[in-house]
Amino acid sequence: MAASLTSLLFRLPAPLFGTAGTAFAWGTKKASALPRYVGWAVPGAVGALWFVWPAVSDDWKIEVGIMADPEAAAAEAKAKAEAAEAAKKPAPAIAVELSQEAKDAIATAHKGHEATMSAEEKTVVAHVKAGDFSDLEKDWDTFAEKSIVPGEDDDDDDEDEDDEDEDEDEDDDDDDDDDDE
Repeated sequence: MAASLTSLLFRLPAPLFGTAGTAFAWGTKKASALPRYVGWAVPGAVGALWFVWPAVSDDWKIEVGIMADPEAAAAEAKAKAEAAEAAKKPAPAIAVELSQEAKDAIATAHKGHEATMSAEEKTVVAHVKAGDFSDLEKDWDTFAEKSIVPGEDDDDDDEDEDDEDEDEDEDDDDDDDDDDE
């Protein structure tokens, strides 16, 4: 009976091969060549996973244990945060008695200090609002005069040339004195 079942299976139609027997014979012939391709098994598997892995759902990865459950991690982080909040609660306050002066200072701490202007400053502000800057021009001129030191030269190269010229003039004067004698 086993032989008749096998012969029946070999006679079943198979696409491209005609019968299942022909397909089986072709498959066994090709399978004998597989040991030559064993070295390509790992790179082939990696390549296949490279394309298939993004299509695998996160639920399956979590179920198998390949990926951590983000919901469980979020719940754990929330529990840790609540524990940290509970630990941060301040200890019971100690009663401190403040003087009336300290209480008044606390009550007015949020208010800014008003700047008081002198009569001269008030007149300058009034003139500036009217568009008259003559009072400020006096201050600007005074500042400009104080900031300028007469004879000061910011260019170092010119100073070096001036020093050399003075040295040459002194040498010439010394030579003239020697000629007079």
